[in-house]
Amino acid sequence: MEADTTVTLYNIYGWLHTNRKRVLTSAIVVAVIVAVVATIMWHKSQKEAEASQALLDVPSLIAPAPGESPSARKLLDVSQQFSGTSAGIAAELLAAKQLFLEGKYTEAQQGFTKFAADHSGNPLVPVADVGIAACLEAQGNIGEAVNQYKKVNAIYNTTMPSVVVPVILTLGRLSEADNKPAQAVTYYKELISLQDRNDPWVVEAYERFQLLVAKHPELNPAPPEARAAAPSPLLTPSAAETEVAAPPAGAGAAPKPAAPPANAAPAAK
Repeated sequence: MEADTTVTLYNIYGWLHTNRKRVLTSAIVVAVIVAVVATIMWHKSQKEAEASQALLDVPSLIAPAPGESPSARKLLDVSQQFSGTSAGIAAELLAAKQLFLEGKYTEAQQGFTKFAADHSGNPLVPVADVGIAACLEAQGNIGEAVNQYKKVNAIYNTTMPSVVVPVILTLGRLSEADNKPAQAVTYYKELISLQDRNDPWVVEAYERFQLLVAKHPELNPAPPEARAAAPSPLLTPSAAETEVAAPPAGAGAAPKPAAPPANAAPAAK
């Protein structure tokens, strides 16, 4: 039985430096743990059970202490030893994520690319596709990264909105950095229209939108009195609204992540 493949995949890569680390570290690990537990419960084969246990036994995979992280080498060993199992496939993706966190962006990109190529149809492929874009961005290949993010948005926009929400925010941020405020506003408005105050990506889009239209009021055609009469339901006045003179965080700077993913469940190949 395959676990639900659409479980909060929005925590992915391609964001600000600290957020990339938070997303990659927490989301993918949680996704894999959920999937492994499902595998233990539903898969009866001895090999699947052994693979799941081997993955859970990787040091620091579950509840690591501050500064600890699982070894990419150990994760690759699990993926090779238990090739073809749900846990083995998940370990391969986790290894690429760990290489990313270690700053080995070229190797991480190769790992994500290989995963996507070798496991076509696996529900974790969207995560790998975003990982490729994050690696390109981290290496300073912004044009290629934007194209990859746009590709992810185009492929999964209607079928996996939880995947593309952070991607749309990233496209807005990169548009700002490229001095394309009108394009950035378009991306932010797309997220704001979701009206989900519980989604941090939507909330950040709103805050970035407020900062941007404060600098470029021509991008917000609504009359000022109308805007004042109809405050956004998303947020109460925030730092973004009270400090409109400040530039958006990270705007104009080439992203160099200190280290980012998402809840999805791997399926048996």
